[in-house]
Amino acid sequence: MKLLTVESVEQAVFRARKFIEKHHKSKTEIIPISSAYQRICAEKIYSPEMLPNFNRSTVDGYALKANETFGASDSVPTLLQCIERLEMGEAPTRTLSSGDCVYVPTGGMLPEGTTAVVMVEYCEAFGEDQILIYRPIAHHENVVFSGDDVQKEQLIVDKDEAFSHQTIGLCAGVGLAEVEVYSSLKAAVISTGDEVFPISTSISEAQVHDVNSVILTSILQNMNFQVVESHLIQDNEELLFTTVNRLKDLVDTILISGGSSQGEKDYTAKIIDRCQNPGVWSHGLSIKPGKPTILGSSGSCLIVGLPGHPVSAMTVFLRVIKTAYQQAYNQRTNTVFARLDTNVMSSAGKETIVYVQLKSEKNQIYARVLYSKSGLISTMKHADGYIIIPGNLEGYQREEVVEVTLI
Repeated sequence: MKLLTVESVEQAVFRARKFIEKHHKSKTEIIPISSAYQRICAEKIYSPEMLPNFNRSTVDGYALKANETFGASDSVPTLLQCIERLEMGEAPTRTLSSGDCVYVPTGGMLPEGTTAVVMVEYCEAFGEDQILIYRPIAHHENVVFSGDDVQKEQLIVDKDEAFSHQTIGLCAGVGLAEVEVYSSLKAAVISTGDEVFPISTSISEAQVHDVNSVILTSILQNMNFQVVESHLIQDNEELLFTTVNRLKDLVDTILISGGSSQGEKDYTAKIIDRCQNPGVWSHGLSIKPGKPTILGSSGSCLIVGLPGHPVSAMTVFLRVIKTAYQQAYNQRTNTVFARLDTNVMSSAGKETIVYVQLKSEKNQIYARVLYSKSGLISTMKHADGYIIIPGNLEGYQREEVVEVTLI
């Protein structure tokens, strides 16, 4: 039997990241700004205009020269002449002079010469066009000047920045209808094994439902992948090869779960090699769970052979493949620091992944280790994240602060 050539997780992530940067990150597309949520910007974006592009009021009130209100009070108000009343979207036609004021609504454009706006609550009409001001107001109070929000040519979205709702609003505010983002990638998911049957099928003893395709599809979609095909192929080498060989020219990533070990019907590595250009990079990772993982490619298609057990498949995908994509696109991995509620041991010489549930006690975040029999799927329901124990450590001790990668 051929032994696995074990590669470190760091090496595997690095090699996958370099492949993704070369073959996947090079693809971009132009999309409407309204569709950009969680997409990753492919270029630096500079504002084409100032925001706001005119001086405006932040309240309903009267635009005036602030120094003319100094000393105003309930007993000795300031009397000003209202020379114009503006509506929203209407530009002023008059310029403020000494003794003048102009009514403006919230967000309305200010006439030239304005230094402040007094709220209507502190004003009273006196005669037909005269206004009494009952409180003093400071220079620039209740006023937003042109460019206060964004200057023209100011960097507003950085390259590799993911669009948030707020960023989308900012782009819309400066008139950007379209943006360039990295292309949404396409993936295919294949489950293998004579014992694996569709979810909708009734199963008998020694048979299992196809859990992996559902888990992996869910994670891929959360990563903005389009899962264009999903297959369940029982142990048939030629059918699996034909399917993978066809898909490699249609999608960016193929995930194959099952058949990655060294048994008689473990065909995945052989099939990836048959696709060539170059085929398998590595077979075996220094990780628990997930040692029999396969990494390879054909042309620009990344092909990953994952373990058949759902927990192991999910673990390797999250730790290696998702991490590689996040690093390639300079996306932050969401983590929190928490105190362990118990001692936890590693598997000697391997990076060990331990799932935890987070809980808050006395203003501290604790990570409760989720122990179970080997890879029980129900355990994953309660997991908020996982901790990584490097292969050169024996483990972590109770109350030790560890970094938890959220899932």
